[in-house]
Amino acid sequence: MNRRALSLLLLSVIVVTIAACNSAAPSNSNNESANKTQLTFWTYVEQHSEFFQDAAQTWNEKHPNEQIELTTETYPFADMHSKLLITLQSGDGAPDIVDVNVSRFSDFMQGNEEVFVPLNNVIEPEKSSFLEPVLDIYKYNGNYYGIEYHVGAPMMFYNTEILGQAGVKVEDIVTWNDLHEAGKKVLAATGKPIITFEVKDSWSYYIMTGQQGGDYFDTEGNVIIDSDINAKTLDFMLNMLADGTAVTTPGGGFHTEEYYGFMAKNGAASMLECMWYMGRFTDYMPELAGKIQMAAPPVWDENSVYPVFGGTATSVTTLSKNQDLAVRFLAEAKISEEGAGKIWNVLGFDPLRWDIWETDVMKQDNKFTAYYGKDIFDIVLGMKDKFQTSNITASPKFSLANSLVSGDILFKVLSEKSATPEEALKSAADQIKNSK
Repeated sequence: MNRRALSLLLLSVIVVTIAACNSAAPSNSNNESANKTQLTFWTYVEQHSEFFQDAAQTWNEKHPNEQIELTTETYPFADMHSKLLITLQSGDGAPDIVDVNVSRFSDFMQGNEEVFVPLNNVIEPEKSSFLEPVLDIYKYNGNYYGIEYHVGAPMMFYNTEILGQAGVKVEDIVTWNDLHEAGKKVLAATGKPIITFEVKDSWSYYIMTGQQGGDYFDTEGNVIIDSDINAKTLDFMLNMLADGTAVTTPGGGFHTEEYYGFMAKNGAASMLECMWYMGRFTDYMPELAGKIQMAAPPVWDENSVYPVFGGTATSVTTLSKNQDLAVRFLAEAKISEEGAGKIWNVLGFDPLRWDIWETDVMKQDNKFTAYYGKDIFDIVLGMKDKFQTSNITASPKFSLANSLVSGDILFKVLSEKSATPEEALKSAADQIKNSK
């Protein structure tokens, strides 16, 4: 055989070998993928998608014989909830696992047909380790249909630099009347309000009235949005606005560029939100690091409670073909001790498992301890026994009620002053009762 023929023969062997290797590679990849159970997860929060991808990796490390391949899809808030409703109603195209915002959860609890899988079997064995008021937000007809990311504990964020200029300490503010009186000192010394009230979102109002037992619906789903408690709460807010100790929130709500800029420049001495707002300060108002002190909200009297709202539940749909695996994966991701620790250290949320709040897991240094100090969960532990469930899922009309508060009532009463609290609340109650 001449040299040219030998070269051609060797070349053909190499080509055949490479082709064989290339054809074998997809086969191995496909086999590996085929050995994994395919699960889909929908959310409207990108960070939640990343959290569950990490959870899937952790699951696969712990369960080599029960591997998961998780596909995550992130949609805009309204689009995702609408798409979920359509797929569940049509019986086709729904994900295995899905995030549902607390304000929309009641939309999926109508009628007798279950669209989410009951989670009692993973929740009840360890229920004593969880905060039941938050678990109960997603409880319907005796079953738990969702697992929260966080408690959603109400929290005050005080600017100690502004308070200090007026000779006020956080510890001096115990009641809402104390806050009002402290606000007069702050206004006189600095010309700044002690607090801002939203007029395009409902958080501060809903927390304040919830502390007194106020809500939009009672536990049976009856409309109580026009209650005396709700009206008196608005009256109190109006009084603070009238004397300048409070102002309406720049931008209308706590999630606007106007508000972030206002607070970053020491615009007000405090704000009332849920604990998950910690990340807004660290991410959007880094200038205030070391100035912000967290504390339990002021109370109205000795009977005041701390309403908890959660924020987003994760559920398993009844259309999932792998319900058992999806439920066990969800439980391990969010309510196991390791999962709860990651909810704090990765997402910065107050996890439902209160039994880890005093452990070293919760004391690890992160951007939140650097910003606020290391006693964050000591505050929450002091509030724990007075946490109370909100009636967010008591009626399928909650989203309507909340939109009326945030889009109409607060603006008319607190900003425009075109209606009294009683008038605005009565109008909203009538609209809710007459809606289909």
